[in-house]
Amino acid sequence: MTFAVAGVCEETGQLGCAVTTSSVCVGARCGQVGPNCVIFSQARTDPRLHRFGLEAHERSGDPAFALEAMKLAATSLHWRQLGVLDRDGYSVSYTGKSCLPSRGGLSGKNCLALGNYLASDEVLPAMTRAFEATSGPLAARLIAALDAGLEAGGERDPLLSASLKVYADLAFAYADLRIDKSSTPLSDLRLLWDDWAPKADSYVVRALDPDAAPPSSLVEGHQPQ
Repeated sequence: MTFAVAGVCEETGQLGCAVTTSSVCVGARCGQVGPNCVIFSQARTDPRLHRFGLEAHERSGDPAFALEAMKLAATSLHWRQLGVLDRDGYSVSYTGKSCLPSRGGLSGKNCLALGNYLASDEVLPAMTRAFEATSGPLAARLIAALDAGLEAGGERDPLLSASLKVYADLAFAYADLRIDKSSTPLSDLRLLWDDWAPKADSYVVRALDPDAAPPSSLVEGHQPQ
């Protein structure tokens, strides 16, 4: 009961994913970003499968191999929805027969959309089109894809949570934002990104070279800690 999108930015090399669902705290359970790929386990989610996919991709560099590793590790595979997008923009997915319709995965240019228990077959195409058509930071493109999915029908039940994860060539997240419970999680996520975006580069500098971060790196008078 989830729809999600993974994407890679050709210009910056950033990798990321965004996901929303009708249960709380989706960011704690669905979607993980590794050094060279994004992994999804959703529907009847098993977060343990993320590790199998990431490790298999690191060994092989092959999204299809990573997907097969997750499928082999999964219990009751027919309930699972899995996906992999790599840094080159290649993506693969699997949707078990017991996942609730409308359901499936759709690869676009540098993106992958996944969903189940959707209100319309147009949700996934709308998401990939929005990602491809939107310019600007990867995070904004991922959020735009979720917004387009919602406009095309979204999930059949009201959404309650959403998350956004974006990684650059760092050992920590460039953005890891979560709306754990809200009646408007997607609009809340966009507002949170709009607040985070002007601070994000400053947080990176403070982590990597705090001596180079001037005290005046302020946004609206607030000092990042």
